[in-house]
Amino acid sequence: MRKLLMLISFTTLLTVVGVSAEELDQDLMQTIEDTNKSLSSNIALQRVDASVTDAKELNNMFDIVEAHFIKKGDAANAVDLSKKSKDLSQDIIKLVNEKNFDSATSTATELSRTCKSCHTFYKKE
Repeated sequence: MRKLLMLISFTTLLTVVGVSAEELDQDLMQTIEDTNKSLSSNIALQRVDASVTDAKELNNMFDIVEAHFIKKGDAANAVDLSKKSKDLSQDIIKLVNEKNFDSATSTATELSRTCKSCHTFYKKE
């Protein structure tokens, strides 16, 4: 299972690297959204391994988002929000490993809000 998840993450990375600086791959954004929902569910169910896997995948995907906005330029806010999202993902890993699910839930909520705040400025309908 772990190898499959690594393969999927690597494939996603290869797919998104070819995306132009003008538009961020919508499949990636949908994957982030789906993984974020999975993370919230896994935290609520106190599934340590699944929560850590989701948070690590999100962290990797936020690396891609950050690189996209750095390349795009004139999007410092999006770069900062991507960095914040990576930090929150890493915090969630730590909290879940400590079995501090209440704090992990709060941090996951903050992560969702961070995503939404970026969408306010950068998401194209």
